[in-house]
Amino acid sequence: MEMKKVLVSACALALLAGCSDASAKLSDGKETVMTVGSQSFTKADVYSMMVNTAGGDQVYNDAMAYISEQEVELTDAMKDEAKNMIDFYKMLYGSQFSDYLTTSGMSEDEYVEQVVIPAQRQEALPKTYIEAHFDELVAVYEPIQVIVLSFTSEEDAGKALSALKDGSVTPGEAASQNNSNSAGTEEVVTNSSMTYDSAVMSVIRSGSVDDGWVEVPSTDGSTFYLVNIVSKTPADFKDAAVTALAGITAVTDAATDHFFRTYNFHVYDIDIYNSLKESHPNILVQDTAAVPLPTPAATEAAE
Repeated sequence: MEMKKVLVSACALALLAGCSDASAKLSDGKETVMTVGSQSFTKADVYSMMVNTAGGDQVYNDAMAYISEQEVELTDAMKDEAKNMIDFYKMLYGSQFSDYLTTSGMSEDEYVEQVVIPAQRQEALPKTYIEAHFDELVAVYEPIQVIVLSFTSEEDAGKALSALKDGSVTPGEAASQNNSNSAGTEEVVTNSSMTYDSAVMSVIRSGSVDDGWVEVPSTDGSTFYLVNIVSKTPADFKDAAVTALAGITAVTDAATDHFFRTYNFHVYDIDIYNSLKESHPNILVQDTAAVPLPTPAATEAAE
């Protein structure tokens, strides 16, 4: 843990130093932190070694943790999820998890505070951006809530369709009773989704909620789909729509760019800069123009 603190402190200097192409230096770099045989290692030695192996990642993780803490509220649901995760780790790994915590110098509470909660916040960060730009992103990606069942046999699809139309089964039951592995649950697709055949996507985009269940053969005739449009009003399934939008790379890239610019992220240390340029170039906002919010025209061009 002491070595990590050395790296974190130096990485902070790398961000705050006020000159171009600088190299951060520790004020107490000559202080010895460990000795192996007759060889002594100073803080400067350790810092240099760790910067070369993990400096960029450490800066990225620290910056993301800081931004996420400012932008994402810690909710009771997140706390409950963190507790459940710890309970799962203890059940799955037993004493190995306790040994890991001991080796890392952390208690369970510290692990939750320093590892689990920051990870939860980072995962939620793009959603904060999406919620702030929900209407614009909906106009671009046109999320639709659907249920889709797939079958390899037209006969099975026909039987399932009949049962669904007379209301005798749920979508999940219609699937399982007719040789389909489909879950039969609601999902959100967008105009950038690649999950289903183009024939299915065409029906989803052009159809309406009033159509009910519709059978759609794939373009190559090898799969038979049953499609039900649940809603075309994203406000009615906002949480699910936000989650779906958070899975689109262009959206998460725009979110990352937005937050790193908002917090004036700038790297001065040349070694850290080069490391980030290789591993996380998208956060070096000092070098690039702002990533614009995706537009319908840009999306259509990409298609």
